[in-house]
Amino acid sequence: MSDVYADLEAGADALADLVHAHAGALPLPSARAVAAHLAELTVVARRVVLAVEGTGTGPAPRITDAGLLGDAVLAWRSEHRKAVELLATAAGDVPWPGGPLRPSLLAAALLTVLFARGQDIADVLGARLPRDDAIGHVAYYGVRTSGDVYAGHGGPPAGPLRFELTAPSGTLWEFGPADAADRISGRAEDFCLLFTGRRPAAGLAVEATGPRARRWLELVQQHRNPLWTSESD
Repeated sequence: MSDVYADLEAGADALADLVHAHAGALPLPSARAVAAHLAELTVVARRVVLAVEGTGTGPAPRITDAGLLGDAVLAWRSEHRKAVELLATAAGDVPWPGGPLRPSLLAAALLTVLFARGQDIADVLGARLPRDDAIGHVAYYGVRTSGDVYAGHGGPPAGPLRFELTAPSGTLWEFGPADAADRISGRAEDFCLLFTGRRPAAGLAVEATGPRARRWLELVQQHRNPLWTSESD
């Protein structure tokens, strides 16, 4: 799999380019919506910065002036770049709510936030972000945290889940025991859209085989992770 830190920078570049390409023609309501999503990205990046620096996980200042869309991009890029640089050079695990995380895993979480909010922005703009195999980090994070969807629902199932996801390049990514009876399979991009709550299962190329997998597919559509989802979504 490609370098997660390089993919974080490339993904941010692609999103910033998309916003700049549409900024001049955006009506005010759309500009406000884009600025709000950029503000959420800025907040999460700032939390990562504070965590790596060991100064806590307080929120970053929010961007409220929708007329300053260019400033919103600059503020986010500044925090994002600093977060990536700190994660790439971190010497050990990073303190985080729920327990310390490896820098690479926290980077995958940050890339997941970028995927989710980037999709929100693309939807506002009526555009499509290019998706390549960098989403493998997002898919991995989704699999890595797949048990979280059972919180409040009796806990994870007794048996393992198998994930078989097809990358944009056509490569098959496999996670979990090969002999698992329950499995989730389909397009990796659709899987990422599903577990980040950006699209419902209906209409996505994601299938569940077995009762435990079908239960996961049901619960994931109700699950909201505060890293990439806010109450206003």
